[in-house]
Order: sequence, then C-alpha cells, then structure tokens
Amino acid sequence: MAGETRRKVTLKDVSKASGLSLITVSRALRQPETVHADTRAKIQKTIDELGYIPNLAARSLVSQRSDMIGVVVPILASSLFADFAEGVSKALEPQGQRVLLAVSNWQPEKEEEAIRTFIARQADAIILTGFSHTDAARRLLDRYDGPVVEAWNTRENVIDSAVGFNNHAAAAEMTRYLIDKGYRDIVMVGGSSVNNDQAADRTQGFIDAMTAAGREVGPESIVEFDNPATIESGGPLIRSLLARDRKPDAVFFLAELPAQGAMLWCLSNGVRVPEDVAIAGFGDLSLSALLPVPMTTVQIRGREIGEAAAAQTLQRLQGAPVDRTVKDVGFQLQIRSST
Repeated sequence: MAGETRRKVTLKDVSKASGLSLITVSRALRQPETVHADTRAKIQKTIDELGYIPNLAARSLVSQRSDMIGVVVPILASSLFADFAEGVSKALEPQGQRVLLAVSNWQPEKEEEAIRTFIARQADAIILTGFSHTDAARRLLDRYDGPVVEAWNTRENVIDSAVGFNNHAAAAEMTRYLIDKGYRDIVMVGGSSVNNDQAADRTQGFIDAMTAAGREVGPESIVEFDNPATIESGGPLIRSLLARDRKPDAVFFLAELPAQGAMLWCLSNGVRVPEDVAIAGFGDLSLSALLPVPMTTVQIRGREIGEAAAAQTLQRLQGAPVDRTVKDVGFQLQIRSST
C-alpha cells in the first residue's frame, strides 16, 4: 500500500516462519557446522523468502570481528590499481572477508577520512597504497589494533607490514638501460612527488642513475604532470618537449597512461619512434605491447601485490606475529621496439 512503512525483517520473523526456535536459527547463522544440513536448508529457504539480512554490526559486537577489510587506492582509472584491488578481493573473499574500497585521488586527507571510516566501521584490517599519510592518519594507524599493510612501495620504516616493489630501483634500472643504449638527451616525465612516495622514489631513481653516469640533471631534464596521470595528457607533453630547441632523444614516463598518449600523438603526427624520439613507460598496461610500436616499459605486478597484501593480512588475522615484514614482489623491464 502506498505510504505504508516497511518493517525490517528480524531474526524472530525467520524463527516464526520456519517453525524453529530462535536459538536454532541464531546458531545456524553463527555456527552452521553445529546445525543439521536439512535444518540449515530450511532456515536458508525462509531467509530467502523473507529477505532477511543479518545485522553484521550486532554480530561484530559479539565476535569482535566485522569480516571487513578497508582498502584505499589512489585511483581506479588505471588498470594497475584495479588489478590490485581485485587481487585483494579475490584472495580475501574465499576466507569470508569483504572489501570496503575507498579512492583517495592522491589526496592524503581523503585517505585519512577513509581510515577514520574504516576504524569506525570496525574493519578487521586496513590496506593502504604507499607510505604518504597525514600526521593524523599515522596516529590513528599507530593506535589501531588491527593489521595495517602499506602497498606499492618498499621502505624500512613501516607501520606494520608492507608489500610492493622498489620504485627507486625500477626507475634507476630503466634510466641506466636508456643511457647504455646511447641516448644523450633523456628527459623524465613524472607525476607530482608531493604526498606521493612512489613518484618521489622514481624521480630520485632517475636522478641517481643519471648522476652516476656523469649526466647533468637540470630543470630541463625533469617535467612534472598533474596527478592523476591520463592518456590525454601524453600528447601535449611530448609535443612541448619536441618543440624545444634542444629536443630530447628519449623520454622516460614514470606512468604508463601519458606514455601511451605520447606514443599515439607521435604516430599521428609523423614523429618516428624510436628514430626521432624513444619513449619508455612505467606500468606495462595491456595496450602497451599492442601499440603499432610496442612500448618499452617497467612491468608492475599489480594483481600479485594485491594478493600478497591480502595474504599478509590474513596471516596477521590468524595470529601470526608482528615482525614488520616488507615483501618485495619485484619488477621487470619489458624491452620493446619504442627504444
């Protein structure tokens, strides 16, 4: 009837409709192994018919577990972070855990807000992207009594545990490869290092490799783009670099999407890759190998990072000791035709 207030279905309604005691119904939901299979089936049929949804908040007060894991990613536009989130989810769900996903847009304040929400909702564990947190967020995490996993980078000073790869080493290795190939005027294009430890480490890796090779690193050697990186930003970036009096002969993008955009702009405007300019990326998104000129890049295993972060979380929830473990899943250069 229009305007009629719908009443929430309760456990008592399930008990009455199934003809079973409230104790039996409650035990079937909390400890199904203690209830006969036929009885469980009858209860489940009644639940489906009535549309009953268990009160997880009330259950968590009793069990001290919510079976929810909070996860923060910077963006979902990049398939790398989508793969990471999926890796976490696929590893946790068979263990009865569900993911609460938040997107920070590379803003530490939004990450802090997500952390507060996770703790308020009694999340059993928290998985974060990187080590760049506000002071308030770090205080919250220091007091939080559940597992905390920082992902996508490796550092010695971790809150609890970490899973990722050495961003500094990855950028340095690609830079050394370009130097060894004979490129003289190498320009690095990267995202803002403010509140982004991964970008900061990659930039420093480029600088250190260039300096070690006796190459000068001046203001013209490093170009910064706004986060989040997009494929659309690659065209204007490469166009401005090629308009310089001293054109670079190689451009190393520290994110894959603008590298792809730069490649597509070159191919559409008669710029030969790598003859006129070499292009290297960072991430190895699926399109990179399929471009007319397949792109040299750093392969990152986003799904594996997610699975490893979930595995560390589960181990901690199952009582494994805290030893501030840092797991390095590694990286790999994918050398293709663009360099």
